Amino acid sequence: MKLVIVLCLVALAWADKDATIINQQFEINEDGSYEAQHETSNGILADESGVSYPGNEPETGSYAKTGSYSYDWEGVTYTVTWTADENGYSAQGDHLPK
Repeated sequence: MKLVIVLCLVALAWADKDATIINQQFEINEDGSYEAQHETSNGILADESGVSYPGNEPETGSYAKTGSYSYDWEGVTYTVTWTADENGYSAQGDHLPK
């Protein structure tokens, strides 16, 4: 999931090749939870938090993640909030179909 968000950010940053990361924070906690935030010089903001619940076998483990990202496109700010858990991935945003 994090790869999907990173790819989205890379795609948006590619439109502005001079964009740089101006703030990046990542914290992993002992209980398996984490928090991450990123901000680029061209106005992209992203945050994500989650926790993994390991099982006895790799396929039995699960996770719960939430996050959001926002960016400006032609003077309009778009924001997407999302969740990813045992029920799959779900994204919401005013510009996305419901």
